[in-house]
Amino acid sequence: MPDPILDEINLTTLKEIYPRVIRDNFFLDTPFLAYMRAQSLVPFGGGSEMHNTFLYAPMIGGFYKKGQNFNITKRPTLAGMKFVPKYVYVSVPEYKEDIQVINKGPLAVFSLIDTDLKNAMNTITAKVAVSLMNHGQAAGTGVDSDRSEFINGIIEALNDGLTEGWTGDRFPTYGEATRNGVVGSALNSEPLWVGKADGTTGPINFAVLEESYQSCTIGKEEPNIGVGNKHVISLIKEILAPMQRFAQEKDPVYGVHSFRFNNAMILKDDYFPSARYGVNDPELGNYKVADFTSENTTKGANSNLPVNTLIKAGEVFCWFNTSTWLMRISDDEEYGFGFSGFVPAQDNTRVVGQIKAALNLECTAPRLNKQLFGIA
Repeated sequence: MPDPILDEINLTTLKEIYPRVIRDNFFLDTPFLAYMRAQSLVPFGGGSEMHNTFLYAPMIGGFYKKGQNFNITKRPTLAGMKFVPKYVYVSVPEYKEDIQVINKGPLAVFSLIDTDLKNAMNTITAKVAVSLMNHGQAAGTGVDSDRSEFINGIIEALNDGLTEGWTGDRFPTYGEATRNGVVGSALNSEPLWVGKADGTTGPINFAVLEESYQSCTIGKEEPNIGVGNKHVISLIKEILAPMQRFAQEKDPVYGVHSFRFNNAMILKDDYFPSARYGVNDPELGNYKVADFTSENTTKGANSNLPVNTLIKAGEVFCWFNTSTWLMRISDDEEYGFGFSGFVPAQDNTRVVGQIKAALNLECTAPRLNKQLFGIA
């Protein structure tokens, strides 16, 4: 050990921390989650399950000749979906010595507790944002991986039970209701493959954008947002700008700069699935789009997806009608992204608390939403 242990500079000069802000060099932006919370949030007040009801068939009737008997059979026309809350947490551990003795007073440039709580909130938000893109079904329900503890995300909602989506999965059930059975196609949203017949990715163009938009439009019900990661948003801009159909504006919910297509705001979401920018993050989850082999021989009639072919899943873009989504978050103060407070450990000076949430995502009308993938 040197003697003296500190030199003249260290003895006479304080270190500078500037700027007095902590720069976030880890987390990304998620306008899609912001839209869901702003426009689709419905507090969950309790109960064993969340149910929603839908109409899947017309009543019996038709043209008839004078004197002909009517068919007065009572036909079932209503069915329902059910979901359960899914739980997510982030722990915030601290040592009492750090927060009560050392990191305090005018020499504490940053509050350790405040910094860690902000980090925890960003962490749980990012985990939820990534999970929203994936599925929450158990293995054996049409998928190989067991994700039953996760949110029932958009990949399972935007499916027709027959066609693989960008993860290579197809979802014969949604909300525990069986697609293409008694309810027919009432819960179907057919994925659209934009790539080529040999399984490689293909370019997106104005016709694809317009036709896919119209395919999930019924009467006055139209998508109000379109979402993708950086690369696909750049490709769409390149299509629209030369046609003088591009006008950048600030979206009213998240405040990011976006642009409009028909009645939909096009948003860039950094956690949206992507082959180029996606990541299989061991901490936050997987939003990296990977290749898969298409095996199911029965596809949606307009999906364009090749059969028994190695699929380059490429970039993903989705149209959403947020009025058809229910983001159910517990109305409990602690389980609605609240902090539990610190609890001491048993045999040391560590204290720990959790930010927790109980939530799930429901789509009441999958046909009014659309996924596109295989985009180069």
